[in-house]
Amino acid sequence: MNFDLNQEQMMLRDLVERFVADHYDPIRRLAYIDEPCGFSRENWRILAETGLLALPFAEANGGIGGGAAELITVAEALGKGVAVEPFLPVVLIAASLIERGGSAAMKAELLPLISAGDCLPALAHLERAGRFLPAQPQTRAVGLRGDVRLDGEKICVIGGGFADLLLVTACDETGATGLYRVDAQAEGVTRTDYRLVDGAVASDIIFRGTPAQYLPDGAACFEEVLDQARLAICAELVGLMTHMFDATLDYVKTRQQFGQPIGRFQAVQHRLADGYVLLELSRSQLYRAAAQTPGTAEAHRAIIGAKALISGFARDIAEEAVQLHGGIGTTEELMVGQAFKRTLLLASLLGDSEWDLRHYVQLTKAA
Repeated sequence: MNFDLNQEQMMLRDLVERFVADHYDPIRRLAYIDEPCGFSRENWRILAETGLLALPFAEANGGIGGGAAELITVAEALGKGVAVEPFLPVVLIAASLIERGGSAAMKAELLPLISAGDCLPALAHLERAGRFLPAQPQTRAVGLRGDVRLDGEKICVIGGGFADLLLVTACDETGATGLYRVDAQAEGVTRTDYRLVDGAVASDIIFRGTPAQYLPDGAACFEEVLDQARLAICAELVGLMTHMFDATLDYVKTRQQFGQPIGRFQAVQHRLADGYVLLELSRSQLYRAAAQTPGTAEAHRAIIGAKALISGFARDIAEEAVQLHGGIGTTEELMVGQAFKRTLLLASLLGDSEWDLRHYVQLTKAA
């Protein structure tokens, strides 16, 4: 099989890598995180100007029409640069739900604004009653398709602190789960903001009689969009693993102990060899998952399996990178320490390795 990128995909990768090279170093990255929204609005505008914010949208909706190959190419490059822009929660999750689940009028209104960087949506789905992904939301939608009001609470809404609008999962009066659009400044919305381990902004949000707008196809596309997000998580983790492995390899060639670089010690070489194997196995699983037909049971199973394996391997490489760097590896003055924190978040997003592995086993038995 040919896993080489075509010319357009290489140009896309080079575009992201140039953006990272021009705008990132450990100090500037920490400055971006210190912003109230957890990233640089100016950098977000630059990504909009390049067209990357329209990557997953269909051409009919003003997008690029990028598929799985383009998605993982961009996500891996962002991960390799340890970028902080909320490409995953805003574009690949919330905006994709609007494109696939919203009405024609909603798409015409919002997608151009999102592509231009002028609107940032966020998904509000997690609840205290469910671990990782609740089977059925406890949030309630009162009123069928017309004057809808929401009551409930969502936790760990990534991007909730800066979102212009929220996409909220809720059960209606018939017990059916649906997706609803809510203005972030609407009445009845109470938000508590905080920072996650990697510095990203998240929120716990309470809805009390909050007006909402129903997305007609939101429930139907929900799982497929989450699979797209999982695939991007896998790709970003592979990028982070590459960054940490390369940085560690360079470090052991220069760090002196007992009169020689520690990279000459056989035990260190063995650990690096093991890390290289984990990285290449992860990349193989990423490509396998991306090669499946989107929306199929085979694709869902392959993506869950890839995420279970890559999440565990990413944590292993991150811990090895920090340990081989020594005490400095735990500090924020090196990108390795910052990449480690980002890895911890992504490895548990939408399910950690153990949760995904159990899910994968269930899917395999049912196949």
